[in-house]
Amino acid sequence: MISERTLLRLRAALDEWFVVVIVALLTLSLVGGWAAYGSVAAPDDEVEQQTVEVWSSTAGFDHGATVQEENEVFPAGSELSDRSVYFTEVSPELDATFRYGYDAPDGDVAVGVEAERVIRSVDDEDVEHWSVNETIAESDTRGLEPGEEHTTSFSVDVPETANESERIEDSLGGSAGSVETVVVVHVTVEGTIDGEPVDRVETYELALEPGGSTYAVDAPTAEQRTEERTEEVAAASTSGFLGSVAPVLLTLASICALGALVIARQNGTLAPSETELERVRERYEREEFDDWISRGSLPDDVRDRARIEVATLEDLVDVAIDCDRRVLEDERAGEYYVVDGESLYVYVPDALEAADGSVDRTPEETTLADGSGGESDDTDS
Repeated sequence: MISERTLLRLRAALDEWFVVVIVALLTLSLVGGWAAYGSVAAPDDEVEQQTVEVWSSTAGFDHGATVQEENEVFPAGSELSDRSVYFTEVSPELDATFRYGYDAPDGDVAVGVEAERVIRSVDDEDVEHWSVNETIAESDTRGLEPGEEHTTSFSVDVPETANESERIEDSLGGSAGSVETVVVVHVTVEGTIDGEPVDRVETYELALEPGGSTYAVDAPTAEQRTEERTEEVAAASTSGFLGSVAPVLLTLASICALGALVIARQNGTLAPSETELERVRERYEREEFDDWISRGSLPDDVRDRARIEVATLEDLVDVAIDCDRRVLEDERAGEYYVVDGESLYVYVPDALEAADGSVDRTPEETTLADGSGGESDDTDS
């Protein structure tokens, strides 16, 4: 909740910067009105460019090897499948199947697949120095529809491939970079997908890494590729309900605030009065010196002592500190006292004096308050 002190400061600031605030409110009302007009007058048929997915393809390899030699681990004739490493001695021939399919609302395409065994030399920057290609499988399918799958199978004799790689290096007297063996699959897709003509070639690779007694295989199992296109679509409204109502509310709020400020200024209630300021000042002054003040009431005989009035509560607290006394607050009378011997120091809040009109004093109290002498010197004339 906003305190009374904060409200008075806000009113004082509004009064001091009245012209600036009025100009700001007028500007806000104009901006809100213009925005409201723009939201009503804006065309409804706006469009925007949006990238949408038309269709996607999914391709990958399944691979395995048949155990051809007797050993103490794998039975001869058993199938090892989708392993990262195979043993060259017991399963020297890698069998693989390449799968290709696509997803789309509709389509009818012809798919051709060519698998090549490639031995090549590349450096760290993928620059190819030489390569030897050999087609090891080909297949094609016509009328492939969405959700259907085309497969192509092939085999690679790993020891024979490793020997061929060594023979090529020997014939060259060495090799720049490193020698690698891959099976590169080229997929040709021709036809119509989602009403659009398609003619494209995609490439996928299965990598072989012979390592003496073992060889490793690295290949994607289900790699997805997406075909996208840009279309014009109706622009979605980003403003919604608030976008059309907010400018109107801003305009109304600005006009209402403008009217309220002008009326308050004309009635003289915008700027805080001296009485309000004094009341708040005394309240916070009372809180500031709370540690030195005790609540209570004075006996009548103490009230009859000589009164010494001080101007502020802070001055009275200073007197209490000097006299090693506490300040007494008489909540009923609304006055503050410090009793020191036969002297009675008194502070009467200005707000209380303004409310009462005046504070009644005895002639003796008046004399002590204004500092004048109690008797006048008679002069003989």
